[in-house]
Amino acid sequence: MGNSKLNKIKIKNPMKNRFSKITEDLYWARIPLPFRLDHVNIYAINSNDGLVIIDTGIDNRLTRKCWGEIIENISPTLSLSKIIITHHHPDHIGASKFLSKKLNLKVFAPKIELRRIKKIMLYTDIEYGKLLSQNYKEFGLDKKLIERVKHQGNSFKKMVKHLPEINSIENPLTIETKKGIWKGRFDTGHSPSQLSLYDEERKIYLCFDFLLPRISPNISVGIDDNENNVLDGYLKYLNKIKQKMDKNWSVFPGHEYPYTDPSKRALSLIKHHRNRLDTLLKAISKKPISVSEATEILFGKIKNDHDIFFASCEAKSHLNYLINKEKIMKKKQENKDIKYYYVIRN
Repeated sequence: MGNSKLNKIKIKNPMKNRFSKITEDLYWARIPLPFRLDHVNIYAINSNDGLVIIDTGIDNRLTRKCWGEIIENISPTLSLSKIIITHHHPDHIGASKFLSKKLNLKVFAPKIELRRIKKIMLYTDIEYGKLLSQNYKEFGLDKKLIERVKHQGNSFKKMVKHLPEINSIENPLTIETKKGIWKGRFDTGHSPSQLSLYDEERKIYLCFDFLLPRISPNISVGIDDNENNVLDGYLKYLNKIKQKMDKNWSVFPGHEYPYTDPSKRALSLIKHHRNRLDTLLKAISKKPISVSEATEILFGKIKNDHDIFFASCEAKSHLNYLINKEKIMKKKQENKDIKYYYVIRN
């Protein structure tokens, strides 16, 4: 983080269980997660109407404990305004019920993200397990895994548990502070309509999960909509960032650490996904492949169920992109263990 702009903003590691000030109107804290990606960054903007808390972490005992300490350490000079959820994933929305009740604050989220989370939360354990096992069977994954996920329940609901009453956010969104104006934008890819925030004058971008500094965000199909071309939406987002945000912008992500030059990072991610698409296309030109085989080509052998879920659904999103570009086609196999293969389009 040797960039002069970030040094000017005086970025430091977030203090444990309290908001660290980044600028006069922007605060940053970190909540632990029980995954390999072991934390989520949460932010707060000190608006003219009070502190706007952005994202919450999953709902578990450790998250609640962390929030208790964060709240205790909020300066008494700061009033509280509302909670904003950027997108529907559990590490961002999970503890929203707990936090809104504890602070007596209203919760807001993008309309499309809200619709998505409500749909997922309505699935019973049996329905969710059935959906996931049907996907895995279509993907050609291991039979023992297919049988196992039938009985795992709604894993999404385990990290969220309950939803508060959530109000819809629609365009245009602005948050005014004494130091600037934060504008909202809605993008598709990692999720259907993630909200991110930026201050154009100061060139500060809260990208949340769409432009992480080191890893590519997961670009996955949904288990109830596995033909969706989500990668196309994400590549369009990256191209917009590449064109509009230069090296002088500071980026604050939903995971890991702040960095600069989002245009450079967007270009790197475009190349990353183009390489994956080329790799799949070369493999399919030699022989038909299943989603399971595409997953291994892109990610290698994966042993744990958590990673298999994300990797297989992301491999499927890349295959869907190639289908939509009329490079390959999906071919049904009758009376075969693997139901579908992907072949070069004639």
